[in-house]
Parts: sequence; structure tokens; C-alpha cells
Amino acid sequence: MIFQINRSNTLTSFAIGLATTVVVLSGCSKDDNERDVNSNKAELKRLTDSVNAVYSNAPEGRDVGQYPKQARTELKKAIDMAHTVNTGEYTQQEVNSAFSSLRRAVSAFSQRAIAEVAAENLIAKWLFAGNTLDATPNKHDGILKSGIIGTEKSPVDGGTLPVLTTDRFGQTGNAYEFSNGAYIEVPYTASLNPEVMSISLWVNPKETFGDNYMVSLNRWNGFKFQLQTDNFLFLTMKATTATYDRDSNPGKMTVGQWHHAVVTFGNGAITFYVDGVQSKTESLLGTLAKLTSPINLAIGQQLPKDKFNFTDSSNPNYFYGGSFFKGSLDDIRYYNKVLSADEVGRIYNNEKPD
Repeated sequence: MIFQINRSNTLTSFAIGLATTVVVLSGCSKDDNERDVNSNKAELKRLTDSVNAVYSNAPEGRDVGQYPKQARTELKKAIDMAHTVNTGEYTQQEVNSAFSSLRRAVSAFSQRAIAEVAAENLIAKWLFAGNTLDATPNKHDGILKSGIIGTEKSPVDGGTLPVLTTDRFGQTGNAYEFSNGAYIEVPYTASLNPEVMSISLWVNPKETFGDNYMVSLNRWNGFKFQLQTDNFLFLTMKATTATYDRDSNPGKMTVGQWHHAVVTFGNGAITFYVDGVQSKTESLLGTLAKLTSPINLAIGQQLPKDKFNFTDSSNPNYFYGGSFFKGSLDDIRYYNKVLSADEVGRIYNNEKPD
């Protein structure tokens, strides 16, 4: 949701320099019964100033090259403690200990820079940072659309576009709210129809709705990722072996709350994750089938509205009634690989609120 800045190389080099530093701090010796606070703080002061500069220049955020708020908070605590030692009366042993602690803190901090997860397999990443642009170089930019609602016999255009709303961090204009059939349409390319896939997104359902479509590529003729009864995650996919329907029970979404939802399909299994934790996995054979004809990806709807057929129930695009998302979505990642549990955990930890 935030522009990308990458300073991790500078900070990593700084941490390596600290790791190779040899410091000899000495002070005057006195009787064992007397507390000697005549310590040498020169190296600790230099290190404190350097680390403070690192802290000031390290961007806080949740995107690549940035640092989680908690990581910066922990480093600031270490800096403040070192400053306390620098300005107080402490023994040489205490000064040496503060120096070592601060060096460990900045080394740990340098490892917290956010790196893209499975970047080489990321088809698209819609951050919804005020727009529907794809944050990858692949340029799978979305288009705001009004969508079809109503019943099988009475379809109508909902006449509403997705609107920017507050995200899970309380930032306005950094997520999209969907209602009345509104959706985001992404022009088709063959890369949007991979053999294996993973979808990661943040979801805040407004209500329980049995056909809460989140991401769909030609419905059950390709795949559809939705919420179903009781707000379980639900994936239907047409594979080379069969068409599968699976849900995440017992993992579910709570109405009015943000949750991280992930589904993966391929390598012989379908797996669901809720808030970074695997909720269900089942063995399934095959890979995703290729579409017989191109159709645009829909976020928040079952099909692009110009593809519906309203008269012939034998048509694969026949309209059986409104199936669209009701709530808010954010930070959608679409991969052409099966994410591992570790990779899902890294995405969740990078993107969750502190």
C-alpha cells in the first residue's frame, strides 16, 4: 500500500561492518568494593550516533525495502538504552554490555527489511493504494466497473463502482469496498491462466453471503475464489483431471473484521490458510485447465458483465443470479506457484497490522 524504497543494501553493509568491528574499551581499575564509573564511552557514543542515523533513514512501512513498525520500535528502544548509558554513570563492564547489545540490535534490524516473497512467480499484485494498478512490472492493471445483480429472471446493472475505503491499518483510500455488484476487471493474458496458482488477499466481509465472489477467472470454467456459507473460503477450479469444489472449514472469516486469506492449488493438493495458519489441505490431482477462449479476470464478481448470457441456460456464461462480493478487499497477490507454509507466513507477518 506504500511506494517502494529500498535501502536494505546500505543497512546490510552497515551491519556487516559492525560484525567485523573489534572494540577494546578500558577504564581505570579500583578497589573491588568501589563502583568505578570512570568508563570510556567513546566507541559506544560513536556507535549510538551511527545506529541513530540508520534508524532515521530506515523507511517504515509494509512494502519491499521498508521496515515493519515493530522492528523500528525495537531498534529505537536499543538506541534509547545506549543513550542512557552514554549520559549516565556506568561501569566499563556496563558500557561494554550496552555496546554489544546495540550492535546485536542493529544486526537483527538489518534482517527485518521486507523482501518480496517469491517475486519471480508473482503474476500480479494489486495494492489498492488509491488505484487499481498492478504493482509488478507485468502491468495487469484493473478497471473499475459496475456489475450485474438481481435474479436469474430479473438481471440489472447495479450502477455502482468499487469505492476506496479505509484499510486494516486505519489508512483512508487504501482498500476497495465492493457493493451492489461493483467489481474490478483485469484484461486477459495467458499468464493469468497458469497451471498452478496461489492467491493471497486481505478480506473484510460486510455480511455472510453464499456467493461472495472475490477473484474469478470464468467461474467454474476456470476458477473462482469466494466466501460461501458461514464465511468459509471456497475454491472451485476446473483442472485437467476434474472440476473440484473445496472449502476451508474450519477456517472462516468474521463479518466486519479484516482477515488474511490464502488458497494454493497444484503439486497434488489444495491448501487454505487463514491469518497465516494452515486451516485445511486435501490431495487433488491435475493442474488448472486452460480456458477455451480468453475472458477477463474479475475481482469482486463472477464474470465481466459483457460476457453474461441471459437467455440460454445451456450457455456456459448463463446468468443464474447475482454472485458478487459484499465488503472490502486489499493487497491481492496472484502467483503461478504453490506457496509454501513459510512463504504464506512471511506474507502474513509482513502485511499484518502491528
